[in-house]
Amino acid sequence: MGNSYSLKGQEIVEVPNDIYLHDKTYVFNKKFCLNVKKETVHEKKRYIFYDKNTRTYFLMFKPLPDFDEVYLCDMRNRPVLSMKDNKVKKTAKIFIKDDNKKFRVKIKFESEKVIVNFINKANGRKELLQIKTNKKLTQVGVYYGELEENAPLIAKFYLKEKGLQVTKEYNYVYEIAPGVDMSFMAMLAIYLNRYRLYLADNTALYSDREVLPPRRSSNNSDSTTDSSRSKRSLKIKHIPSNNKSDIEIHDSLSLPQADNKSKVNSTHNVNARKTPSVLEM
Repeated sequence: MGNSYSLKGQEIVEVPNDIYLHDKTYVFNKKFCLNVKKETVHEKKRYIFYDKNTRTYFLMFKPLPDFDEVYLCDMRNRPVLSMKDNKVKKTAKIFIKDDNKKFRVKIKFESEKVIVNFINKANGRKELLQIKTNKKLTQVGVYYGELEENAPLIAKFYLKEKGLQVTKEYNYVYEIAPGVDMSFMAMLAIYLNRYRLYLADNTALYSDREVLPPRRSSNNSDSTTDSSRSKRSLKIKHIPSNNKSDIEIHDSLSLPQADNKSKVNSTHNVNARKTPSVLEM
């Protein structure tokens, strides 16, 4: 990766066909600009992907920087995707819950780009994404196809404010094109952000002022922070019980039908469609 890459002047374009890994739950007919914030859900720390303008919550995950596996869940705490990465080898694989295939996505760093091979459920074909980023992974572009063939830009991740410390956990802004699986792009962003944290801890790439102090803080300080966040725990309304969920049921929020491209099919994936996974504040 080189410092010369920039997103300046590059705009997201609508893809010629849908791109998704599992189903169309997170495929929408408009462009989304997402942020990620820390929240305490039933006294457990989570990072949540949400739309700041509409205050809609979509997906969440546990920050586990010391583990090589991470789970991306819907707002009922049901796994959507999981990923295993090897930061030393700069590779990763994304898995889908209850899928009969071993994995759906392979990610690998090359000298000038990141290669993502995946199976597009929309057409059943093996397809390719290529990712370009600057050296410090503060500007990232995701392209559908070969860059040499003018592949369209379908997502970009970047730091919105120059003053933000580049190693702060999961502080990208995420722009995602219509027709592109939001959960797929979210997992790619998690992978790149985790690798950025790995570089901060194991290389001299970032200056001292760019390294976030809490990453080096004591357990006592982390405990105090978590305790204060638990006072504003997220409560969720009218969610069907889930034996594996650790989210508290409460009557302060609701779950409307997602406004996406998917159409309800009475004979296919009925249980998944009955209760949408998008949480609206």
